Amino acid sequence: MAASPWGEFKHDVCDALEAALSKLGWKPPVGPEETLEEPPDPKLGDLATRLCFELAKALHKSPMWLAAELGKAIKPAGLIARVEVADSYVNFFVDVPKLAELTLRTIERADTKFGCFDIGKGKKAVIEHTSVNPTKPLHIGHGRNAVIGDTMARILRALGHGVEVQNYIDDMGRQVAEALLAYRLIKRKPRAKFDHVLGLIYTDMHKRLGQDPKLEQQVRRVLAQLERGKGAPVRRARQLAERCVEANLETTDRLGVSYDLLAWESDIARSGMLKETLERLRATQYVIEGTGERAGTLILRLADFGIGDKILVRSGGTAVYTARDIAYQLWKFGRTKAGLRFKLHSKRPDGMRTYTTAQRGRSSAKFGRADKVINVVGAEQRFPQQVVFTALKALGLEKEHGNSHHLAYEHVWLPSGRFSGRKGTWVGFSVDDVIEEAVARAHVVVEEHAPKASERFKREAAELVGVGAVRYSLVCTSPEKRITFRWEEALNFNRNSGPAVQYSHARACSILKKAKRRGGKHPSDVFKLSEEERLIKLLAKFPEVVREAGEKLQPNLPALYAADLALAFNTFYEAAPVIEAGTAELRAARLRLVNCIRIVLHNALDLVGIVAPKRM
Repeated sequence: MAASPWGEFKHDVCDALEAALSKLGWKPPVGPEETLEEPPDPKLGDLATRLCFELAKALHKSPMWLAAELGKAIKPAGLIARVEVADSYVNFFVDVPKLAELTLRTIERADTKFGCFDIGKGKKAVIEHTSVNPTKPLHIGHGRNAVIGDTMARILRALGHGVEVQNYIDDMGRQVAEALLAYRLIKRKPRAKFDHVLGLIYTDMHKRLGQDPKLEQQVRRVLAQLERGKGAPVRRARQLAERCVEANLETTDRLGVSYDLLAWESDIARSGMLKETLERLRATQYVIEGTGERAGTLILRLADFGIGDKILVRSGGTAVYTARDIAYQLWKFGRTKAGLRFKLHSKRPDGMRTYTTAQRGRSSAKFGRADKVINVVGAEQRFPQQVVFTALKALGLEKEHGNSHHLAYEHVWLPSGRFSGRKGTWVGFSVDDVIEEAVARAHVVVEEHAPKASERFKREAAELVGVGAVRYSLVCTSPEKRITFRWEEALNFNRNSGPAVQYSHARACSILKKAKRRGGKHPSDVFKLSEEERLIKLLAKFPEVVREAGEKLQPNLPALYAADLALAFNTFYEAAPVIEAGTAELRAARLRLVNCIRIVLHNALDLVGIVAPKRM
């Protein structure tokens, strides 16, 4: 049984092209699969090849002439119904009855595993995401990072990878020193969830720093103590950061985001890993001592690799965060002698066991040792991430360099500009605030649609619809595109495709429940309507969407696919009676189609971390 019906069609097209090329004695510079694309208009075909443009360079013939000859030499077979030539393209049309039977049978047998592969079997991927400074709540921009990372983890698991999700806690930077000082000096603290309390007094502290130069000296003293790694301020900073992280995790729990490991920067810094990494880099030709204005510094020179220099150690002897990131990246691949210690942090509400690095923990080979590492980090960090990855190359770790990926994303902006933790522009736009507002608005909609339902049902439905709306709004846009957060767009349930897809799933469940009796034989060519053909093709393509999302690191693709499938299902439902279909055969076929739509909508929603409700 084919894991991917559309992939089977592609395979048949490639086979037909290779047979025709062999018959003609033509040798293209690229393989047929690389030249396949979907025509802009379905009337032109389901797949087209631009192979003749590639052949034209090698054979010195016109692409149109080559296309005509190639078209004559192709013999339709398997899932290919017919072949047509249009200008310089050869277009392939799928055999819809054959595709329908293959697709429905594959979905029914695979069920929740439809869209899954074993491509990554035996390989481990480490994904680092969220990684918010432990001084504030997650604002909606951090929410985008968390949802992108969590969706990517789900996609890679579907592709068969073992996945470990890490959340890097930067508890050594200036922001922690400021927050620690603020917590000590500001006696009247606001009443709120702890990460909000810390975020508000951190903002207040930043305003005071601009007015009182003595405070700046105190911040520097605290920061120096934190970097030395000993004494009461270090213990207090860790305790404060741990309380903030606990509160952050309550937010990510509600968002449906989980972590395998909380990796603390202070534990990494004190593990000996950084010292080991710097010594290894010093042993290469790429690290030099600074001179002149840079005297006393340690500089990583990467001009041979086409990028600029980076100071790793300041003249005062402290390492910059990029140096620690290099050590951390090496550890993720299992490429450091120094290690970390771990202990169980908590069991989350979804049953996930989250661990944390700890000075008094136990050594374990369970964490790190990845085959592939994906860092979900803002697009403005492109250069530091390049430095981290190129440092691996400088150390001779070509494979690890090639398996290091920066999933860069643009930030979420407000119409008034970027978020700022120090200026407090996140206030009112934390993930907690946005979820609360989304759930409240969803409750009003649920009340309108199901006024007689129990209060418990209304609360539960509002929660999953509200959270679904937030997640969808954060993942549906391609990561490299900026999002401007507007309440009326993010939480408009009529236009937002998160609740729309959930509603379509619930509608499919409702139809199947009303039908009571299902089953019965039907011919494979029973689907005659264009709406039915579109659904068959969309269902067949789902595994290809999952594969592409994983290979290209594009977590938005399953979200966009789910919206397309929901819209196509709604169009079909308006045009074609299901339970009241004209014949018993047509009724059986359409109920079978609806059941497969239900399965695929569920699987697509699950990939983007959204609950698929049976009733709304």
